[in-house]
Amino acid sequence: MPDALSILGPFRFRVDPERAAAFAREIGADDASVPLSYPAVWIADPKLFEPVRDLCAAEGVVPVHESQSFSFWAPLQAGAAYDVMVALRREDAPPRLILDATIAAGGETVAKSETVLRLVPRAGFGAAP
Repeated sequence: MPDALSILGPFRFRVDPERAAAFAREIGADDASVPLSYPAVWIADPKLFEPVRDLCAAEGVVPVHESQSFSFWAPLQAGAAYDVMVALRREDAPPRLILDATIAAGGETVAKSETVLRLVPRAGFGAAP
């Protein structure tokens, strides 16, 4: 695995019970528990996504969601707070930015996720090169 471009965090995120229930309904899951893919909403948080946006702007690329995977040691709990660290790393062929997140509670890792963003030249989206 290539070295991380940068390490972001730790960030403190809370599982908002109402947002988790709404997210569950949107994906067709049981809204009585926190969906396994719920950490995806944290990736869009400005404090976490700003470095991604800045890197993409500097390189003239657009991040396009390619895939996401999650591994859990314990389920997320509605209302609970979690510390999230994210390592950003690059792949060149094809060009990708990968966000490797570690989610912890009380100093113990409860989950990990990998978010893969394909980096597409901005010119391919009709912008001036």
